[in-house]
Amino acid sequence: MIAATGLRWILTLLFCALAVYGLWRAGTARSHPWIARLAHVLHAFMALAMFAMSWSWGMDLPGTPQVIFFSAVAVWFVVAALVLPNGPESWARALAGRLPHAVMTGAMAWMVAAMSSDASMGASGAGQAHDMPGMEMSAPGTLATMTLSGTGDRWSAGLLSLVLLALALWWLAEGFDTGRAVPRAKGGAVSDGAAHAARDAGCHGLMALGMAVMFVVMV
Repeated sequence: MIAATGLRWILTLLFCALAVYGLWRAGTARSHPWIARLAHVLHAFMALAMFAMSWSWGMDLPGTPQVIFFSAVAVWFVVAALVLPNGPESWARALAGRLPHAVMTGAMAWMVAAMSSDASMGASGAGQAHDMPGMEMSAPGTLATMTLSGTGDRWSAGLLSLVLLALALWWLAEGFDTGRAVPRAKGGAVSDGAAHAARDAGCHGLMALGMAVMFVVMV
């Protein structure tokens, strides 16, 4: 999808690094509840999907399974906050903490649906821009190989990019504030829990920022 080589590689490195971090956190956070470890795995899968969508071969991947998966993940984040135990957190606080993740995964499902050329979505010959409903080839020299053609889809993509940018700034600010405000151990080192919380927030912010860029180039 990304035509500009530099931007494509920047996003590739970003999403691959986020996927590795998510899998690492899921494997090392054994003291955390299983719901937290599962969330890290889901974020890793989303980062890998975003990495694939940065490249033209990513358009050949079946779209329907991805839409179903990420839609289910978005619903799961909300249900998990309301139903599953949250420790000392109230359900309202848990919902407020997980709702941004639901928004992000829901936006991911929308993006895949908008870009997909899967046969079940009314297209054939995946990866062919002229076979993709709602998509059109971009002019040479633009950032993306193809963009959305419908006015409604363009407005939706633009709105989602603004929402994701707001989430990115919020998470990044939270990460910086968490890393700065926590009590320091001897020698000035930050406690492991606070360091993980700061890094997690920063990675969520970078994921949202990368997705915002992907939405912008679709418009």
